[in-house]
Amino acid sequence: MIIKSKIIDVHGMTADESRKRLMKEIEKAPHGMEKIIVIHGCNNGTAIRDTIRNKLKSKRILEITPTFSNDGETTIYLKKF
Repeated sequence: MIIKSKIIDVHGMTADESRKRLMKEIEKAPHGMEKIIVIHGCNNGTAIRDTIRNKLKSKRILEITPTFSNDGETTIYLKKF
């Protein structure tokens, strides 16, 4: 069975800690995984959100978008191999 998505909560982390955690998760994600939903919150500043949306770089990332109905979440879509 292939896991299509994963949810990762980065509340309480610094922007750098969340970036490192997400890069590790992206690189080890199975090739059939389509997306990672990141819960970062929206009430305590924008450093983590901005880091996720603007500074994550990986050959595995297809697109990074805000979750449509929740500004405290970001969806990272992964390329299919």
